[in-house]
Amino acid sequence: MLKKILVLIVILLLSLGNILIFNFKNANKPSIEQSKKQDIQNPYLECLKEPYLSEKTNQKIIDFLNKHEQDSFAVYFEDINNQYNIVKNENQKFYGASLIKLLDATYLIKKALSGEIDLKEEKITYQQRHKKSFSLNMQNYQIGSLIDLETLISYAIKTSDNTAHEMLYEYIGYQNLIEYGKTLNIDLTISQTNHYSDLSVTETNTMLKDIYEIISSNTAYSSFLVENMENTYYNSLNFNENKLLHKYGSTDPYFHDIGIYNDEQYPYLISIMTTIGEQPSPNKITEIHQEIRKIYEENLKEKEKYCQQFKE
Repeated sequence: MLKKILVLIVILLLSLGNILIFNFKNANKPSIEQSKKQDIQNPYLECLKEPYLSEKTNQKIIDFLNKHEQDSFAVYFEDINNQYNIVKNENQKFYGASLIKLLDATYLIKKALSGEIDLKEEKITYQQRHKKSFSLNMQNYQIGSLIDLETLISYAIKTSDNTAHEMLYEYIGYQNLIEYGKTLNIDLTISQTNHYSDLSVTETNTMLKDIYEIISSNTAYSSFLVENMENTYYNSLNFNENKLLHKYGSTDPYFHDIGIYNDEQYPYLISIMTTIGEQPSPNKITEIHQEIRKIYEENLKEKEKYCQQFKE
C-alpha cells in the first residue's frame, strides 16, 4: 500500500514538473491573439493601409488636367483605397453604346443573388426580332434556340454581342432598367425603341463601383464577372503588364473604355469616354490611361517613402 502511494506521489511530481517547464518555455511567447494584435498595431503597416495623396501627386493631377484642358475626352479615375479622384468633363454626356450591357448584367446578377431567378435555368427563345449585326457568339445559333440568361450575359460582356443584349433588354424591360439605373443615380435615356443610353463618366464610374462591390463580396457571380470582363476584346486600357477588367462601347464617332484594376491592395476604377471613333489599341484611350497610371504609381512610391518613418 505504501509503495502504491509513493508511486502516485512520484507521478504527480513529474507531471507538475512538466507543467512548470512548459509554462516557463512559453512564458515569453505571445499567444496567437497577441501576435495578431501586434501585427494590427504595426505603425508601418497601418500607415500603408491609410489613404494617401502626396503634394507631388496632387500637382501632377493639376498638370495633367491643364495639359488636356482643351481636349474633348472625359475621364473619371478613382483610387479606391487612397481615396482620390482625377476627373475631367465628368458631367458631359456621350452616347454610351455598348456600355449599357454592364447594367443588363448587374441587374440580372443581383436578381439571381437575391434568389429571384436562376440564370442557368431561365431561358429565352431566340426570335428573328432579336437578331442584330455585330453578334459574334449569337451568329452560331438558329432562330428558335433556347439560351439561358447566364450565357447571354457572358456574350454581352465578353464580345459585346448585340443580339444577346436585345434578348436581355426585352427580358428585363426598359422601365425596369430605368428604375434600376435610378438606384445608382444613373439617368438612362433608353426607351422601347432606343436600347442604348447617353452616359457620363460619373455614371460609368458608379456602374464600375457596383460591379466592384459584387466582385469583392465573394458571391457566386464574383468570378463570373471577372472571367468575362478580363477579356481583351477591344481592350484599350491594357498595356504592358497592366491588365484591367473592362467593357468598351463603340459606335462612330464614339469610342469608350471603362474598367477596374482589380489589385488586392490598391485597386482603381477608370472611365474614359471619347469621340475618337473605333481605333485599334493602343490608341488615345491607352495614352490617357498610361498618363494616369504613371500618376497613380508615383503616389504609391511617395506613400511608401512617407510610411518608412513608422518602421521600427
